[in-house]
Amino acid sequence: MIIKLGDTIKDEKGREGEITNIGIATDKNDIAGELGVNAKEYDTELDYTGAITFGSNWCYFSQIAEVVKKNEYVENNIWMKEDSDIDIALNLENESIEEEKRLKDIDDEISWSK
Repeated sequence: MIIKLGDTIKDEKGREGEITNIGIATDKNDIAGELGVNAKEYDTELDYTGAITFGSNWCYFSQIAEVVKKNEYVENNIWMKEDSDIDIALNLENESIEEEKRLKDIDDEISWSK
């Protein structure tokens, strides 16, 4: 089953609520995915370890019983404009490469001036 931020789900305990966070574990000791990657959507058939926050509750992926209401239209889409963890890593890597080039250019200038 595919779940997305904004979907309303029901868990095995019968609790219902709108998904506000999807956390995927990146460490075997972080079974709730609190320290892992936050996703905008997730396919539970992938069988990853992690959890969702919905309403004032949370549950593991395996405890989601059903999607009660799909979020077809997102009124508040600010979260869509946020950089993902991958975007942030790529931006940092690009900045590092640019800085290395800048330092090499300065070093080359110093070498030429001698």
